[in-house]
Amino acid sequence: MKKLTLVLMVLFMAAATALPQKRVWKSVFGASAGVSIPYKEFAYNTFRYDAGFACPGPNLEAEYLFYGKFFGLSATIGYSSFFFNEKAYRNEYDRTLGGYGINEVSAGNYQLLRFLAGFTLKLPEIKHTEVMFLFHLGFARSVHPDLQVTNSELGVINSIEKNNGGGPVANAGIKINYWLNERYGISLNGSLSTTTPSFTDNTAPDSYFDLPVYCAGINVGFVMNLRTPSL
Repeated sequence: MKKLTLVLMVLFMAAATALPQKRVWKSVFGASAGVSIPYKEFAYNTFRYDAGFACPGPNLEAEYLFYGKFFGLSATIGYSSFFFNEKAYRNEYDRTLGGYGINEVSAGNYQLLRFLAGFTLKLPEIKHTEVMFLFHLGFARSVHPDLQVTNSELGVINSIEKNNGGGPVANAGIKINYWLNERYGISLNGSLSTTTPSFTDNTAPDSYFDLPVYCAGINVGFVMNLRTPSL
């Protein structure tokens, strides 16, 4: 993540030096909804220290963009919820205990709230269509769900109370806007995010553990140009 952060900072500085452009800038608000898909360690569903057992869930975003012909600035607030793979988690306990007793798993959802800001690189507009690449850094608040595993012979064998952790987040994405008229348009967004929060676990050696959170978001929504001539 440190390497990605350094790359984004270099690109941000390069874009900032090129901001003066001979064109009226657009001031755009957008909102979208879709699905957030965990990957890498966050989606692993076998016992290992960094496995998250996360499944896809809903994704919401609100954004503001200020850009010209090739470059711009942008900010995003995003929220994702991920279902916990209770079936896979139970199967791992069944395998580990060799079928001893009956295991039951109860868990809530992971949640991720992102506050992002960065810059945008834009391709020339073609037939009312804009293609942009967004590079963001920011802060994320992650929530680990309540989790409890009960064995019919042993009782409660694992439990984690709902708690949260915060930390830096890096995000990169692509955005396609199709303008229906000068003010309104529709959008398709895809992005990748990564953060590594620390969660409390009184059974862990240091009473906490770090969980790498990797997720991809795919959203559809609308965009509104706040600087049309009529405004």
